[in-house]
Amino acid sequence: MLTKGKLRYYNLSMHKIFSIRQSLVNVFGNLRKLLVISWNEDKFLTFGYMASSGMGAFFPIAASYVFKLFIDEIISSKGVSVDIPIILIALLASRYLIDASWDFVMWVVRGIYFDFLFRYKFQNILNYIYYKKVVFLDLEHFENPKIQDLMTKAQDTFTWKLPNFFRGFASLLNNMISYVVSFIILIPFGVQIPALMSLVTIPQLFLRAKYGRLQWSIYGSGAPEVRKLWYLSWLLREKRSVVEARIFQSNRSLLKKFRKTQKYLYELNKKPVVEFMRAVMVPQVVKYGVLFIFAYSKIPEVLNQSMSVGDFTFFVSLLDRVTNSATDMILNFGEMYEDNLYVNHYFEVLNLPRLVNVAQIPVEIDFRKPPKIEFKDVSFIYPGTDKYVLKDVNFSISPSENIAIVGANGAGKTTIVKLLCRFYDVTKGEILVNGINIKDLDLKSWYRSIGTLFQEFMHYDFTVKENIMLGNPGVRDNELVLLAAKQSGAEDFIKDLPQKYDQLLGRQFEGGVELSQGQWQKIAIARAFYEGAPILILDEPTSAIDAESEYEIFQNLNKYYKDKTLFLISHRFSTVRNADKIIVLKDGEISESGGHEELLAIDGTYARMFKKQALGYQ
Repeated sequence: MLTKGKLRYYNLSMHKIFSIRQSLVNVFGNLRKLLVISWNEDKFLTFGYMASSGMGAFFPIAASYVFKLFIDEIISSKGVSVDIPIILIALLASRYLIDASWDFVMWVVRGIYFDFLFRYKFQNILNYIYYKKVVFLDLEHFENPKIQDLMTKAQDTFTWKLPNFFRGFASLLNNMISYVVSFIILIPFGVQIPALMSLVTIPQLFLRAKYGRLQWSIYGSGAPEVRKLWYLSWLLREKRSVVEARIFQSNRSLLKKFRKTQKYLYELNKKPVVEFMRAVMVPQVVKYGVLFIFAYSKIPEVLNQSMSVGDFTFFVSLLDRVTNSATDMILNFGEMYEDNLYVNHYFEVLNLPRLVNVAQIPVEIDFRKPPKIEFKDVSFIYPGTDKYVLKDVNFSISPSENIAIVGANGAGKTTIVKLLCRFYDVTKGEILVNGINIKDLDLKSWYRSIGTLFQEFMHYDFTVKENIMLGNPGVRDNELVLLAAKQSGAEDFIKDLPQKYDQLLGRQFEGGVELSQGQWQKIAIARAFYEGAPILILDEPTSAIDAESEYEIFQNLNKYYKDKTLFLISHRFSTVRNADKIIVLKDGEISESGGHEELLAIDGTYARMFKKQALGYQ
């Protein structure tokens, strides 16, 4: 009958066995995935890397056996005379030929050729697969702190931890072959000898696994601080931050925060190393103690000449080989286990689900002409919150209509754009495009139909032409580039650049020219013009541009987009007043809607905001 104590011990033991089994399944499951990736990328390098690792296991055993023959031959020859027997020369030469071959295979073929080329190519495909996933992730994942922590863990480690995982497997394969061959050769000396030598290495497996999990858990818990360290390092090198810190004299404060975070992460990572060092000696003493006992037990056989000296040296060498191979296998697996915890992060990112699902049979719409867009009773709550950002929003946009949305910060303006771009799906209600729910549209086709320019637009450190062409990468039209630059007003400063449209922009690479924020914004607007989509969404598009340039841009918009839909969010009423329809948002609800003159006549929120802004120009 099991007592409570025995039952608890039994349950704990079963839990450990189950945990080990799960760990093995997880490690070798990830190994299979990575082998498939590397094999598909380059079969020759993958096979060569593993094969050279396996071949290396035979050389030390062969060298030990030749050395045994050498010793026995010397003893049987009663020492080495002046006339050295040819057999001794051959044996000695063979011994060092084997060593030379071993060095060549392990350090030249595997260590330099295959290891360098395989690692380089493997890192390339891992990066490509990772960023291929990330670039298509839903916006919600980027705005989720937990997902950002996961991505930080993955990005900080996968370019070196995953290749290390593979290197650990190659070493495991080498030591496994060495162990099996040595074990088989030792069986004639007594099967209990290699079996017991194997058993005494098992405690190191648990110790190594525990150390790996400790280090991983410390890193995992420190992920928010790692992100903070990255952010602080970015602040300490980013031009705008450096300039502001110089003026406010906040640079020392930032350095202090940076140093404090570094020390915190150091202490986190120091703890498991100290714990490992305290526990690592006991298994080592036991292992070498048992090895010494077995070696000592064979000395009487050597003395009574039932075992030759060469056989004894070969026996001791094999004992050492079995022990070291078993130990190294444990260390290899321990390293793989530790690296696998980081490999998991990589595959967790790759397995992040789509949150904005594409319809199984999407509806195709002809977007050569602007469609009618309707928001019907749309309400929205951001995931992880319980407050409605939009509540029962209703409005429609007729084809080729110029519509503007205004309101205080936090009123929900940008959220409407996110829903229209289908970065999120509505919580309640529906968005209709030509009467079809936006969820049922072909998403790629929908994205081709909308052009966007957000307030936080990108500065691409490419050439001027490449920057503009990113608006529609599938089209390579130099004439269209010139037209887009003219329409955005960028043409005026581009013609003064040393290499005109072939000028590299930004300071990231040598030869680049930095632009003002207003000039960058004109390049971004040119990118939107180049796309030529039937719907153009502008979120504060001219916030960094002077009034004269702004007037010119909107004159061009009215001229070139008169047959297309323009969707504008702006705090500048000079750009809003010409819209066909103005929607005023307040606390996530539409408080007013109409034309400029109509809203002024109502004398409500819009009129009050307009008059306050107008005072600044009087």
